[in-house]
Amino acid sequence: MQLNRSRESERKNLNGRGIMKNQERRKKILEILRSSNGPVTGDQLAKDLNVSRQVIVLDMALLRSAGTAIVSTRRGYQINGRSLSMDFECRYKAMDTDSARDELNIVVDNGGMIASITLVPDFCGPIQAFLNLKNRRDVKQYLDNFRKYNIPLIATLSQGVHTLTVAADSQDELEAIRDSLKEGGFLIAEGPEESK
Repeated sequence: MQLNRSRESERKNLNGRGIMKNQERRKKILEILRSSNGPVTGDQLAKDLNVSRQVIVLDMALLRSAGTAIVSTRRGYQINGRSLSMDFECRYKAMDTDSARDELNIVVDNGGMIASITLVPDFCGPIQAFLNLKNRRDVKQYLDNFRKYNIPLIATLSQGVHTLTVAADSQDELEAIRDSLKEGGFLIAEGPEESK
């Protein structure tokens, strides 16, 4: 009985508010992988984050689908690929796919990869869509679905305001993306960069 109470209190004390939320856990996984000098096993990640090994496997799949270059080796997980990411708070000039296309093409034309788009509607918490857009073809395919099914852009839920999480190989690419988004009239604010 006493053992169960101590486990429950440990869970409640994790991050001061219960079990770590999914997005927080994935960010923590990325922090661990980025700060590691080599591969990190799934078992070690599961132990560090107080979740099952299967949860880690699922998180890895979601992180990969979001464009993070995580590779699974014999000795564990590690990150390869683009070394920097930055969040850019943007607003569409018009609520149409042409405006979205112009914004997304600015990112890919300057060497960036759009990992995700996040928006915060007035009526609920954050909504994040993992995009993994690396080039103009990816952008076109993504936007063609909105046209094909005649659905509004997801950012209409937040009056066009959204945050792009962009990965790039260098600080110069991120600066070129920032400058081009600003010049194009899309940029509201930028977030801190995250080194991998």
